[in-house]
Amino acid sequence: MTIDRRCFIEGAGAFFGAACLAGCGGKLKSAFPPAGGGNAYSVAILGDTHYDAEPESVYHSHYDESNKWAKVQHEEFRRNGEMWRTRCPALLSASAGISHSSETRFVLQLGDIIQGDCDDVPTHKKMLDDCIKLLRTPYPEGLPFLTVIGNHDFRGKGARQAYLDFAGKFMSEEIAKLTGAADPAHAEYPAFSFRTGDDLWVFCDFETKDLRPVIECIESGAGARHVFLVTHGPFTTPDGGGSCRWRLAGRRESAALRPKLYELLSRRHAIVLSGHTHTTAYYRHENEFGGFCEFTANSVWSKPELATAQPLCSSAKEYGAVNLAKLKGEKLEDFKSELEFFRPGLKEYFYNKGAGHCRLDVADASVSVSFYPGDAKEPARTFNLLYS
Repeated sequence: MTIDRRCFIEGAGAFFGAACLAGCGGKLKSAFPPAGGGNAYSVAILGDTHYDAEPESVYHSHYDESNKWAKVQHEEFRRNGEMWRTRCPALLSASAGISHSSETRFVLQLGDIIQGDCDDVPTHKKMLDDCIKLLRTPYPEGLPFLTVIGNHDFRGKGARQAYLDFAGKFMSEEIAKLTGAADPAHAEYPAFSFRTGDDLWVFCDFETKDLRPVIECIESGAGARHVFLVTHGPFTTPDGGGSCRWRLAGRRESAALRPKLYELLSRRHAIVLSGHTHTTAYYRHENEFGGFCEFTANSVWSKPELATAQPLCSSAKEYGAVNLAKLKGEKLEDFKSELEFFRPGLKEYFYNKGAGHCRLDVADASVSVSFYPGDAKEPARTFNLLYS
């Protein structure tokens, strides 16, 4: 197997306890599960969680008020604190309850696991540590917990290195636990990969300018049953946001290699799992190379009414409709040009503002993801992620 590249917690822990009762370099030695029909498993999926706590002083007492975005970010602190009182713990409890009763192999969180904005390295590290302890509390003991780098995870003074130090150690240990490796290797961004069973999993930094490490990791998985690309920012141009380029391969420096990544994902019939947009979205691409699917998850349950599976868009012809109505001038023209890269091959599309938790089910001949709005215990929608 190759790997290429507290006060609040105590209260939330009590809540969980009651609820559960009611690039491509290092080497890992791995014992793979057997191939064939027995090699089926599930993954509990959380989108952005933006973990935070009340009062603001818990993690933001050092926040630099000269930040030009201070007004917006203070509103985010308020939003996070309110949703983490009861809604997000309830969402986690529901996800964990399903994990206790299914063949769950690991938990996958799709970036922006914390809010960040600490502007103090020890506080940022504490926020990460507190968050991991809290999020994994309701799940079965010993279940591996994986997360991909998101922009909030390193937002603040000195935070990027603090996050990379955390992720290198934590992710390496969790991957070793998942794969049975004797010695953990260092999980390094901009991209790294590992195998679990017959499947290749690639994790990447969605803001990387150079797509070569991502491409190399995917190419290294010859013979894999399924290929999963985990990225915080979506690969498919998302609707509904203010910046159509803030995504994987969205930078202008990535333009030359984006077609190669698109072709590679299509030839491998890959499955892209992403977050970032605070929406739930599904894309099925079909083209001359084959095709691939992408699913975007969201766990920012900022308002009670977001526990919904009602779509704003539910067909490929509606792709881009939400943002087209919001933009004008150069931003509109840029958004249209980005849509046109993906539009010809887009065959299915679903988009809504819903928040919740998801379950990925993987088998030889099928891969699907089920969306559970809010703290639902039954899925509202299930999407096929295996191109055929």
